[in-house]
Amino acid sequence: MGRIRTKNKEVIELFDEKTGGVVRTIYFRSPKEFDEFVKGFKAMRYPGYGWRYRDKEKKKKKT
Repeated sequence: MGRIRTKNKEVIELFDEKTGGVVRTIYFRSPKEFDEFVKGFKAMRYPGYGWRYRDKEKKKKKT
């Protein structure tokens, strides 16, 4: 049996604007889900919170 993997299109982090600490990481499977989140986030206007794209981690090379 083969392994089925799903690739997440967008990965974002919710962070506290005062401390800069990450509150939650959210994975979206489709661009439509991501767009709905952005529209909802703008409509709610959470005070003190922001979102940013998550930095892709690079694998460390052994020397």
